[in-house]
Amino acid sequence: MKHRVLLAAVAIPLLWGLETAARQQPAGQAPPGAQSSAASRQAPSGGVTREQFDRWMTELSNWGRWGKDDERGALNLITAEKRKQAAALATTGGVVSLSRPIPGQKSAGAPSPPQPPIAQIGKFTNLFYADPSPQKDGDYLFERHEIEYHGGTLSHLDALCHVAYKGRNYNGFVFKEIVTKEGGCSKLSIGGLKDGIVTRGLLVDIPDKAVRREDLEAWEKRTGLKISAGDALLLRSRRPGTAAPAPRSVGYDPSLMPFLKERDIAVLGNDAAQEGGPVPGVSLPMHFFTLVALGVHLLDNLALDELADTANRLKRWEFLLVVEPLRVQNGAGGAVNPLAFF
Repeated sequence: MKHRVLLAAVAIPLLWGLETAARQQPAGQAPPGAQSSAASRQAPSGGVTREQFDRWMTELSNWGRWGKDDERGALNLITAEKRKQAAALATTGGVVSLSRPIPGQKSAGAPSPPQPPIAQIGKFTNLFYADPSPQKDGDYLFERHEIEYHGGTLSHLDALCHVAYKGRNYNGFVFKEIVTKEGGCSKLSIGGLKDGIVTRGLLVDIPDKAVRREDLEAWEKRTGLKISAGDALLLRSRRPGTAAPAPRSVGYDPSLMPFLKERDIAVLGNDAAQEGGPVPGVSLPMHFFTLVALGVHLLDNLALDELADTANRLKRWEFLLVVEPLRVQNGAGGAVNPLAFF
């Protein structure tokens, strides 16, 4: 089987027009690991302004926290002890896939030339072909997959090079210096996750609303669990059987940004596209804040209905989460099949 992931998806239209900026510490950047100001820690219920967002991008940043050359970001929070604690949650032998099924569409034959990025998003092409080899003792079937995984269709993991804000990626890397259409990501790529992600997953089942700090604190009180450093936080924001894309008004509200920093989330996941509310003048505030400021990898478009059914049946909303992206050199992410073990 041959996989071809078109790295031109890195340069999707959402990234066009990014400014060029020198790789330096932003003005007002707090020292590595420093506590944010009281004003930054107190997030209002919605209504985040562009000015407030830009302050949080600086004051709550993880840049330099694990060294100036760090490319793992918040995955550094998943320690060996955290993995051991997560593994202890797999007590029943049950396992649940968190990936949407991939609807294959047949290729007409020979690979077509790359299309503009917007035409590629969320596309999976499957080509089967028989081998006309001279062997007489058997038949062979070969297969080629072409996956355009970014967008709102396929379950995938975003690498830290996927988006930049004001020309810069996580830890100050300059987008135009580390990303090219021809070569993909020379830094912050999915290839750095060769050991996968193994940590505690938490399911928050709050559909049809923009989830804010008070919602997560109420969830903690109700479940008896505390969202803590190194966790993967997964939000089901769509009701079962919902086929239409989730509206922009459901998901993680931008006012949650200080909470995510305080709790040191390692991975953020959603059954939609993470964005649960607007920030005027910012196209993808939750993507920018998590991937760029915090270095938090994102799991987009997850399938969480079966996970919710299992969690409700067992009365357990924590589990061992395992994510194993393919080791695609210079990749901006990849389609994944995350597994939850109970």
